Amino acid sequence: MIKKFFLNRVVFNTILLTIFTFSTEMIIRYFTGAAFNDFAVIRILLSSLIVGTIFADIGHFMPKLGQRILNIIYILGIGILEFAEFGLSSYIGFFMGVANTEQGTKVGEFIKDFFNSYKPYHWTIIIPLIIFLVYYLIFDHKITKNIKRNDELSFIQKAYIEIVTIVVIALLCGAYYGTIRSKNCQNKLQTESNYSLWLYPENSNLAVNNYGVLVYVFCDIKSNILGIDADYIMNLEFKNQSANTPKPDDTIPVNYRREIDDTAWKTLIEKTKDDSYKSLNNYFINRNITEKNDYTGIFKDKNLIIIMMESTNEISIMNEEYFPTLYKLYHEGISFQNNFSPRNNCSTGNNEFTVLSSLFTINNTCTANTYASNKYFEGVFNIFNNAGYNTTSFHDYTEKFYRRSKTLPNLGANKYYGVEDLGIPYSKNYTEADDKDMFIAAQKHYMNDDKFMAYFATVTPHQSYISSQTCSDRYYEKYRDLGYSSNLSRYLSKLQVMDEALAELLKQLESEDLLKDTVLAIFGDHFPYGLTDSQINEFLKNNNSSYTVNRNSTTNKNVDRTPMIIYNSEMEPSVVTKYTTIIDLLPTLLNMFDLEYDPRLYLGTDVFSSSHNSRAVFADGSWASEYGYYHAPTSKMNYLDEHKKYSNDELIYINQEISRRQKMSASAIKSNYFKYLGDGLKKYQVNEEEKETN
Repeated sequence: MIKKFFLNRVVFNTILLTIFTFSTEMIIRYFTGAAFNDFAVIRILLSSLIVGTIFADIGHFMPKLGQRILNIIYILGIGILEFAEFGLSSYIGFFMGVANTEQGTKVGEFIKDFFNSYKPYHWTIIIPLIIFLVYYLIFDHKITKNIKRNDELSFIQKAYIEIVTIVVIALLCGAYYGTIRSKNCQNKLQTESNYSLWLYPENSNLAVNNYGVLVYVFCDIKSNILGIDADYIMNLEFKNQSANTPKPDDTIPVNYRREIDDTAWKTLIEKTKDDSYKSLNNYFINRNITEKNDYTGIFKDKNLIIIMMESTNEISIMNEEYFPTLYKLYHEGISFQNNFSPRNNCSTGNNEFTVLSSLFTINNTCTANTYASNKYFEGVFNIFNNAGYNTTSFHDYTEKFYRRSKTLPNLGANKYYGVEDLGIPYSKNYTEADDKDMFIAAQKHYMNDDKFMAYFATVTPHQSYISSQTCSDRYYEKYRDLGYSSNLSRYLSKLQVMDEALAELLKQLESEDLLKDTVLAIFGDHFPYGLTDSQINEFLKNNNSSYTVNRNSTTNKNVDRTPMIIYNSEMEPSVVTKYTTIIDLLPTLLNMFDLEYDPRLYLGTDVFSSSHNSRAVFADGSWASEYGYYHAPTSKMNYLDEHKKYSNDELIYINQEISRRQKMSASAIKSNYFKYLGDGLKKYQVNEEEKETN
C-alpha cells in the first residue's frame, strides 16, 4: 500500500520536485547567512511542496515523456534563476526584481567580472540542478516504467487523484498563508512584516530570507501586475499611526533655531484630497527641523563642486604615494571615517540621486531612470539656483546606463554636459574614459561664473579590470612590480589616473585664483564590484587597514565603506567619527553654506546637528552604529562590545523608524510628491503675499 502510494505519478514527482526546489533554496540560504531554525525554513518547505505538487499534477495529464520534459524545463528554469539571482546578490548586494530588469541585463557588459565574483564553493548551488537533470535524462524512464499512465486509470481513480491533490494544495496554501499572517511566525525585530513583504517585496534581501528566491520572484511579478506599491504598503502599515508636531526644543539657543513659515504648506494640506499626498504631508511637515550649529554658514557665498568617484572605496585614501591628491583632500579637509555608500540594484544611478536629493531610492528600481520625469524643487541644484548660483553638471560618457540629461536638470541643474557636449574623445568601451579630459573641457562652462555650483560624475575607475585598457595599462606595470595581482593592478592604475584628474582640477582652481573660494564635496558611489573580495583584501592588508571585506557578510558592511570628503584650502582639517552614509551629505552642505532650505524634506541629516543619529542605514534596512551592525534579513544585532547593547524596545523603535523613512521616500518618489509640494507651496505662498499686500 505504501509502495503503491509513493509510486503514484503525482506523489512521486511531487517528492522529486520538492526536494530539488527546497535543497537549492537551502544552499542559497546557507550562503546568505540566514538561520535554519526559524519559521522561514518551514515556509520555504511549504512553498516548495506547493509548487512541486502543482507541476506534478499538471504533468500527470501528459504522457510520461511529456511530464519528463516538463520537469526538465522546470529544473532548468528554477536552477538557472536561483543561480543567477544569487550571483547578482553576491555581486551587487541585492536580488534582482522585475522593475530593475533593464539594469540587470547590463551585467552582460561585464560578464567576466560577474562570474569572477563567484567563489568556488558558490557553484555548489547548481549541484541539485545537475543531479536532477541526470536523473530525468537517464534514470527516470527506467524507474517509472511500471507506474501507470494517466490514460490507463479509470474515471474514479482520476477523479480521486484530482480531488485529493486539490485538497492537499488548498491545505498547504492555507498553512502557508497562516505563516504569513501570524505574528508568532515572524521575528519581532523584523524591519517589515511578512505580510507587507508578501504584498510588495521591495526589500528583496528580506523577502528572500523569509520566502526564498522562487516565491520572492513570484511576489515581485505579482505586485507589478496588480500595481501594489509603496503607497499601498505605507497606508496599510501606518494608517493607524499619526505623527505629532514636535515641540520646540527649549535647549536650543535662540540664535541656533531655524524658523520656517508653514502657512502655505498648511493651506495646501487643507486643499489636498489625495490620500497619498495627505499621508506624505502629515509625515514631512511633522519631522524635526534640525537646528543651526557652529558649522552653519562657514562656507557662505563660496563656490561648490560635488564629485562622484566611480567605483571608489577606502583604498583611495590609504596610500599617499599612490594617490597623493585624494590623500591630501581626505587628511586636510573634513573626513568622514565611518561613511558608507549603500549597495542597491542600481548603485551608481541610485546613489548619485541620493546625494543630490537626500532621499532613499526604491530598492527594486533604478530610481533615477524609472522616475526621470519627476521634479525636485528641494534638489541640490534648485537650492543653489535660488541663492543666485549658476549650476552645471558633467559626465564623461554617454547615456547608455543613466538618463542624466533628464534627471539632473529635473533636480535643477541649469545645464548638463555629457561626453559629446564636452567634445572629448570617448570609446564605445565604457571604461576607456580619462576623467582629466572632462575636467579640462568643463572649465570654460562654469569657472567664469560669479558663483557656481558644479557636479561631476567620473568614469575612469569603472570595471572591467580583467582585460587591457588605456587607463588600466598606464600604471599597470608599476603595481605588478609591487606584487599586486593583475586585476587589482589594473584597478589601482585607473584609480591613479582619476587621482591625477583631481590634481588637474585643483590646479585649474588655483590658476584662476578660485581655490580658496571653492569647496569640494567628494564621495564614492560604491566599492569596485569588478574586484573579488580577496583582491580588495590584498590591498587592505598590504596597507595596514583595520578591516577586511566580505561582500556576503552578515556581521558587518565593511565592503561598503567609502570616502566622503568636504575640502576647502582655507579650513582646518577635522575628522567626523559619527556613522554616516552619503544621504547625509546634502543637508550637511546646505547648512554649511547657510542656504534657505527645509531640513524636513531631506531624509539624511546635517552631520553637525544634535539631531543626527550616528547610524549608517543600508538599502535593505540593515544599519551600523558605534554599538555594532544590525543585519535586517536575519533580524540579528552583532555587537562590537557585549557591554554596550540596545534593548529590544530600542531595536524595534530604530527598525520602525528606518522602515518608515524608506517607505515614505519610496512613496514620495512614486507619486512625484515634491513636484506637487513645490507647486503648491509656490501657489499658496503667492496667495499669502497678495493678502498681506491688500
